[in-house]
Amino acid sequence: MKGIGNYQLVRRTLLGSILLFIMYPMRTLANSSWHWVTVIPMKVLPLAIILTLAIETWGVIVYGKVEEKVRAFVIVTFANIASFVAPYIYSTYRLNRFYCSGWDYAWERSFNSGPNYAIRLVYLMLTLCIEVPLVYLLLKNRSKNRKKLLFIVIIVNVITTIVVAVLERLICRGRW
Repeated sequence: MKGIGNYQLVRRTLLGSILLFIMYPMRTLANSSWHWVTVIPMKVLPLAIILTLAIETWGVIVYGKVEEKVRAFVIVTFANIASFVAPYIYSTYRLNRFYCSGWDYAWERSFNSGPNYAIRLVYLMLTLCIEVPLVYLLLKNRSKNRKKLLFIVIIVNVITTIVVAVLERLICRGRW
């Protein structure tokens, strides 16, 4: 490996391993002893959806300088649906390989087998990787300032993810 010293290679490998560990925590398909004491996060989902769509659409229209309000709302909604469904699609794919009993059963199991919706750091990364490109690419030609639009889309997604995570922790309580 020309140009990379042994020390730099070790540092890069260690940093990469730490980032992968943070982004992809280990999970198991076994029955967990976790149970919700108050209410499950899916029951709070309508409140999270309304809050998220309102804040993100408002941010894109007001600060991202997008004049077409309906188009902005539809695109923000589409991007949020895509980022919400993505973990379930991945889980369905994995469960279908595990159970080998068809996509319908795997899809049903992915929705009923765990707290996939619980907001964590990985969910923020997923939001930034799916929603930001979708909203930016679909609205950049409709904005008066592209750089500001990109910045605002990132900021409102971080804000809404943090707000929903905090509300989820306050409303939904569980234990092992």
